[in-house]
Amino acid sequence: MSTIKDIAAEAGVSVMTVSNVIHNNYARVSPATAQRVREIMARHQYVPNMAARSLISKSSHIIAVLLPIWHGSAASMLLDPYAGQLVGYLEELLREKQYYVMVCSFDQVEQVLAIQQTWQVDGMILVMPHEDAITRDLIQRSQAPLVVFDRHYDDLPMLSVCLNDRGGGYTATRHLLEKGHRKIGFAAPSIYESSVIQDRFHGYLKALSEFGLRERQEWLFDGMVHQEGGEAVAQALSRMKDRPTAIVATEDLLACGILKGCQERGMQVPDDISVVGFDDSMPARLITPELTTIAQDIRLKASTGVLELFHAMEDSKYRNSHVVLDIRLVERQSVRKIRVSS
Repeated sequence: MSTIKDIAAEAGVSVMTVSNVIHNNYARVSPATAQRVREIMARHQYVPNMAARSLISKSSHIIAVLLPIWHGSAASMLLDPYAGQLVGYLEELLREKQYYVMVCSFDQVEQVLAIQQTWQVDGMILVMPHEDAITRDLIQRSQAPLVVFDRHYDDLPMLSVCLNDRGGGYTATRHLLEKGHRKIGFAAPSIYESSVIQDRFHGYLKALSEFGLRERQEWLFDGMVHQEGGEAVAQALSRMKDRPTAIVATEDLLACGILKGCQERGMQVPDDISVVGFDDSMPARLITPELTTIAQDIRLKASTGVLELFHAMEDSKYRNSHVVLDIRLVERQSVRKIRVSS
């Protein structure tokens, strides 16, 4: 197994130069030399001693990606297309910066604080926060810089990267209204479970109000999660005498479940009912008909979060920033235009 001295000897440089390359200290190392050292390290599959590296640099080069446990299951988090894609982009971006990613599921703040103390992580990223009380407690007690996706509290100093969720709910509903729909339902994991869902719901309400419409309680499908929840929505729709002509769903898996469940019960999409999803994840493009959805740039979201985190890691005073990213409508085949009743 090669040592740092072996790498230095083959590269024709000092051990200190190799150490500078390992620790990303390029002030005294030319780009050409740094590239040569990295290539030799890769060829010999040389892995620096992380413990020694941490002692020298006072950095573990570990970023913890935190996944709250929803509904008693940790495994389901990464099965979610949005969460899985976001974590994948985070790992790729952090690996490019020569950081290691530690994925941690948790349901208590003390678990996260123990991870900080045991591993001396350089920073943390919270994906898909769940309970407000836990999220708030974590923000206030975290000793390491923390970036929170999809949640922001105006009364707390925090680093957050969010989506224009209200605009997303509005755009989805407005699209259906412009296609002639006036009977529009709304399906969500829980309307009051998170600020993300609340914002999408308020966007839905705003679009309805602009057309002189109000929500109907029997067309609000609350507490529906993923594909199984969508199939439950379809079952409820099949029993209605007066059902909506369109549904806004707050996630693509939920929308796909509605689409599939409706087809299994003899309701064709979009002829009998139109469906709009949210996220533009892979299922939206694989189902038939392909799903009209509200798209978010998940890679941009990940890279923005990483930039915010590194800013905070470099500047201890940088602990309050709120970034909001925009959305766009992707039209496919799950929405039809209908004649507006006079």
